[in-house]
Amino acid sequence: MITSHQNEKIKELLEKSQNPLFFFDNDVDGLCSFLIIQRSLGRGKGVSIKSFPELTKAYARKINELNPDTIIILDKPRVSAEFIKEAEEKNIPIIWIDHHDVPIEEEILEKVHYFNSFDKKTGKSEPTTYIAQKIFNRSEDLWLAMIGCIGDVYMPDFAEEFSNENPEIFPEESTGQSAFNSLYTTDIGKIVRMLNFGLMDTTTNVINLIKYLSKSKNAHDILEENPSTRQMHRKYKEYNTFLNKQVDKAEANMETDEHLLFFSYSGLISMSSEISNKLYFKYPTKTIVVAYNNEHQGKINISIRGKNAKEITEKAIQGIEGASGGGHKEATGAMIPIDSLEEFKKRIEELVK
Repeated sequence: MITSHQNEKIKELLEKSQNPLFFFDNDVDGLCSFLIIQRSLGRGKGVSIKSFPELTKAYARKINELNPDTIIILDKPRVSAEFIKEAEEKNIPIIWIDHHDVPIEEEILEKVHYFNSFDKKTGKSEPTTYIAQKIFNRSEDLWLAMIGCIGDVYMPDFAEEFSNENPEIFPEESTGQSAFNSLYTTDIGKIVRMLNFGLMDTTTNVINLIKYLSKSKNAHDILEENPSTRQMHRKYKEYNTFLNKQVDKAEANMETDEHLLFFSYSGLISMSSEISNKLYFKYPTKTIVVAYNNEHQGKINISIRGKNAKEITEKAIQGIEGASGGGHKEATGAMIPIDSLEEFKKRIEELVK
């Protein structure tokens, strides 16, 4: 976990920045951690990172475009040495806040202010959103902190406080259940999906969404459909329909294997994480593997959910050239070459058995 002393250090570094540039992971945890810090500082621009698993050199062009005095990286497990070098050459300090169990090279750590909540003794960590909220502790951002934490399947210590103030969207009984169940039984969970789907929209619509959220006062501002949220609601309905159709297909083709549900699909929409989450909610005793054929990149995007998912993922990609992956104990992502799918599936079947 991040100590109070580290929180103070992060706050001090953040408050020194007058023109910060945020690079955040393309999910609700990354988005909400960015929004909390940006709203607290009252300044800064944000860039959603879609590259997996690292922040690549390609994003360095944003440094030249926006000329920041500080770079803040949120919820990314890896950052390329080339990106670090670009910032270093311009003498721009980097603040990097994360929570993944990923070793960072010493030569990179020497060039950044690195903070990570992962505890090697317990194997647990608090999401980046949780860290962001604890830095400033602004009550007006508690709703964003709840969305980000539940979106990263983490029940925060302020859940009861939030529930007392917002029982209609996060009932009292939700504080006693798992964060994963809250994803599918509360309006906070619905908002998580709305924002995740919103981040999958066009760049212009994502920018408009971020502008709206930076000025929003509470979670109801997202749930209410109005001219400012109409596009987000339209995208949610479209993608939620697609999500449910894929879940239905996965169930229709589900084999009798009591331990594994392996589902692959292709098309224009990459949604393996959301599909695997919902399948895992419905079949919590199985290992869920959802593979999306990304023909444009020549890769397969994979999401794995279940007991020992991280261990299974790391073993399954071992030795596959061009493969990468990682994540949390029961929720991981991976990317493999298209021609390695059958080998990957065979390994998964053996590992799960």
